[in-house]
Amino acid sequence: MTSISAKGLAVLRSALMHCAAVALIAVPVGAAACSPASVRDLYGYEAQTQIILDVEAAMARAQAQHGVIPAEAAQDITVHARAELVAEADFDAEYGTVNHRMVALLNVWRRSLSPMGDQYVHYGATTVDIYGTATILQVDRSLGALDDCLAESLAVMAQLAAEHAQTPMIGRTLGQHAQPITFGKKVSAWVGEYARHRERLANLRSRLRRSAILKGAVGNYSGLGDAAIAVEQSFAAELGLDAPYAADWNGTRDVLAEYGLVLGLIARSHQRIGQELFLLQGTDIGEVREALPAGVVGSSSMPHKRNPIAPESLVHAGRTIPRLAEVLGDDVVNLFERDNTSRMTPVIEEISVDSVAAARTLNRLLGGLEVDRARMLENISKTRGFAMSQRIAFALADHMPREEAEALVKQVIAGAYANDTDFAAALAAEPRVLQHLDPPTIAILLNPHSIELPAIDQIGRVIAEADAKEYAP
Repeated sequence: MTSISAKGLAVLRSALMHCAAVALIAVPVGAAACSPASVRDLYGYEAQTQIILDVEAAMARAQAQHGVIPAEAAQDITVHARAELVAEADFDAEYGTVNHRMVALLNVWRRSLSPMGDQYVHYGATTVDIYGTATILQVDRSLGALDDCLAESLAVMAQLAAEHAQTPMIGRTLGQHAQPITFGKKVSAWVGEYARHRERLANLRSRLRRSAILKGAVGNYSGLGDAAIAVEQSFAAELGLDAPYAADWNGTRDVLAEYGLVLGLIARSHQRIGQELFLLQGTDIGEVREALPAGVVGSSSMPHKRNPIAPESLVHAGRTIPRLAEVLGDDVVNLFERDNTSRMTPVIEEISVDSVAAARTLNRLLGGLEVDRARMLENISKTRGFAMSQRIAFALADHMPREEAEALVKQVIAGAYANDTDFAAALAAEPRVLQHLDPPTIAILLNPHSIELPAIDQIGRVIAEADAKEYAP
């Protein structure tokens, strides 16, 4: 009687004692402050007004730089570009008269400007450019906040994956028990996924940051003078954005549609993780538990229940955020040069706030997740060792043709089912198996803790790759 190859047995025994040493992903400064309130504030009256005034002031400075308006006018406009000078009550009253947001804002703001500033404010500009650029700034800052949230997600996931690199659980395919994996392996797949999400955000931001726009009423610089292109480039620089696209995008809005699509994809990832953790903490599986604050009521009528809260919220976000993304996608289909019938601002606000809120929910869920190692082992044992059948087949294939090894293992399993016995006993009762595998080798092969080294090393590699990437746009 021979045993498993010395090399194979050494690998398995080594894996039992192996500890995955992984460098965890650090949380960037600001990521821990992942807060939907900070994004919601961007779209509030005061912050939005300040952004619009900043855009107007940047335009004035750019125009002055190229001799389009006097420097004195640009200085006055910049000094008075303060939201407090356009009180909401005054704006509302003026809007009630003129029924035009930009005109109402300018009429109120002009009361604080000098005659020189009043003469040159909004000089040659069109409302669409001002609000379009303001939207780009809001979305860019929203993306920055969301990226901070995803950086925190990666750090929390890396911690969880490293901690459970050797925590066996059953892998499931098509709703059935397949082979053992580790919980760390499952989470490491999320690490890779969310690293790609951060790459998508960076890639998107690189396009977004080229989307400052100052091209006039029909997008061809009409009315902006011979220095219009140079002014636009300086205008973008004044706002801290990159050199703008030469093409007019106000009639296409594909970058804003892409923003929605990327957020929708991220929400789908939240949904899948939330749904899986919803199922894994179900009574019949019970492998994880959501940490709930003291005082949270599980059920109004059944005191024994511990209902999931965060997973349900993530599933909801995965259904609603992609719907908002569809509305932004619809805005790509416009009329002629500059359609202005879509009113995208409320949709952009909602999808931005909801996306950060969902990311925060995910981080809190994962950060407090309770993993039941004993229950995971108990669930692996439900198939009485059959989940390790591939290991036995591979070990036997060292001594016989693979097809013959697989057929033998299937016969042993069929006999075990017929005799209502476990896999180890069935193997020990089969002379054709014992001819090649001794009982200690069989015990190692059927031990769910005998995790092969590549499976453990995979987790460290995933975390290291995510940590090494550059995500800035």
